[in-house]
Amino acid sequence: MKERLTRLAEAALDLLYPPALYCSCCGNLIDESRAYHLCDHCIAHFRWDGEEPREVDGMKMLRCTQYGLYERTLIFDLKYNGKKYLARDIGEIMADRLALAELDFDVIVPVPMYERKERERGFNQAALIGKYLGKRTGKPCWDHCLVRTEATRPMRGLSPTEREENVKGKFALSEKYDTMLEGKRVLLIDDFYTTGSTARACHEALLSGTGGAPASVTFLAFAAK
Repeated sequence: MKERLTRLAEAALDLLYPPALYCSCCGNLIDESRAYHLCDHCIAHFRWDGEEPREVDGMKMLRCTQYGLYERTLIFDLKYNGKKYLARDIGEIMADRLALAELDFDVIVPVPMYERKERERGFNQAALIGKYLGKRTGKPCWDHCLVRTEATRPMRGLSPTEREENVKGKFALSEKYDTMLEGKRVLLIDDFYTTGSTARACHEALLSGTGGAPASVTFLAFAAK
């Protein structure tokens, strides 16, 4: 029943926001040939990233774009303006970024939100992106693999040290997935990356399972400074 309602909701979403008609960033009319539902102007102003994955604290780090006005528009419209359909475009961009890097994985794990905050927003943007990325790549999205055990302060305005302290020990591995990560190549995803403090805290939680550690963890952000 839940899956049927989800499909109906997605069909209604496509009727309200036909993916081939409007640029996801500026709203200008486009045709179905435009990649990621972006007009020529917006796609030319995205600050695409083509660097190889870099190793940080035992985890590969990868980004799709650098953070700028156009990237900010997509992220803010998704998170704060309720434009959930943008998650499918970001998922498409992520899928192509992974293909460019020739990086394979077994499961997608979104960075979780604190339960109360997710209820207030109505969705977790990372999990929504992960759902579309999973559809594109054919890989499962374990959207409740990690849990955020405590509310944290907003990261904006915090120093790198304050960011680290803000999220340290605030993530845990769900009991359901405790024994399922052994040997898996995990793709940890989020919409944005600044200092990596959240990614490192999630990485630590992913390694805490009693059933064995994952084979690897790669962190992929849509945009990063």
